[in-house]
Amino acid sequence: MDFKKMEYELSAEGAESSRKADAYLDSLRRRNAKFEFHLPRYSELIPFPIYMSQLLNIVDSALEPFTVPGEEKIITKAMINNYVQKKVIMPPQDKKYDRSHIIHLIVIGILKQIITIEEITQVIQMQLAKYPKISIAYNFFCIALEDALNSSFNGISPQDRNKKHRPPTVLSEIIESCVMAFSNRVYVRKALYMSKASEAAKKINGIKK
Repeated sequence: MDFKKMEYELSAEGAESSRKADAYLDSLRRRNAKFEFHLPRYSELIPFPIYMSQLLNIVDSALEPFTVPGEEKIITKAMINNYVQKKVIMPPQDKKYDRSHIIHLIVIGILKQIITIEEITQVIQMQLAKYPKISIAYNFFCIALEDALNSSFNGISPQDRNKKHRPPTVLSEIIESCVMAFSNRVYVRKALYMSKASEAAKKINGIKK
């Protein structure tokens, strides 16, 4: 994939650039449709600047597997503007957002369901202090989250997985506790939704009979 060419096309706001951005988004949706608990790694995220609408689509696609039908968007345009004003995330450059913005908004979208924005900011700062490269800090978070989701949904204990990327530190315990709380919340909400849908289906079938 020629990222330099894609960057040029996006900056020109051409139809071809929109098509490529849509293709990237479709690939995320196809993967997440399987509900395989995979967050896009740093290298999988678009490496060139994008506009608000594309940012929202990418973040929404990454977070969609953790929602139930009918739920409001986890991250909205108003929220992003508010995070910028409160200096939770960096402001865009020329109305364009980069890979760092995508990462911060994915992490915020997950953690805000269990801790406050102030606490999220603290956790992010701690993570970046330990891992100055955002790619390492973010990928660490992805692994921890996927382990937690596998534990909640598939009964795979995090202790059974290779933990070479998760050194036993206070920070790692904080992050693992956060993602475990989040994954349990997702499991409960999805289980309740499926139970409700099942009951509704039984009633409809009863009426038909």
